[in-house]
Amino acid sequence: MSERVRDRWTWDAYLEWEAKQDVRHEFVDGEVRAVTGGTLKHNLIARRLGSALDRALGGGCRVHGPDVKVATGNGNARYPDILVDCGRFVPTALVAQDPVAVFEVLSRSTAWVDQGFKLRDYDATPSIRYYVLISQDELRAMLYVRNDAGRLDIRDAQLIEGTDGAIGLPSLGVTLTLGALHEGLEG
Repeated sequence: MSERVRDRWTWDAYLEWEAKQDVRHEFVDGEVRAVTGGTLKHNLIARRLGSALDRALGGGCRVHGPDVKVATGNGNARYPDILVDCGRFVPTALVAQDPVAVFEVLSRSTAWVDQGFKLRDYDATPSIRYYVLISQDELRAMLYVRNDAGRLDIRDAQLIEGTDGAIGLPSLGVTLTLGALHEGLEG
């Protein structure tokens, strides 16, 4: 029988409890929610994304995912599929030190969470300059860039489509193409 998850948690109680779990759990508005796995296609896109970012970044920043959590500015904890952390490397840390880019590969069952609740959480995290949602079912992505008002605003979001569609992260010196992330995954 699995351990019953209590209704309301504190940040410290969540961190202590989650460190002992076999399954990852996000902390959202005082509640703990298990994080489920994805399809093979989802996994492959995320792995390709992480590899491409590793090659493009060189040094200084590190690519993590999906087992590194982001402590959001509104007190939640999220496990993005991929993230770029430009903070000091702390080997024993339980959270990213300075997350600057966060990526989610969309699935039909969780797309509304990624496009709504997670956008809210990442918007509340000033260090995150880029939030990228990548469809696993079509050559399409949505890129949020923190604007001059300090927001990841949907009105400024960029829709990227097609094989040559480029996801540009200029402050990191990175450009990724949807075609490269989806190569050979049709069908």
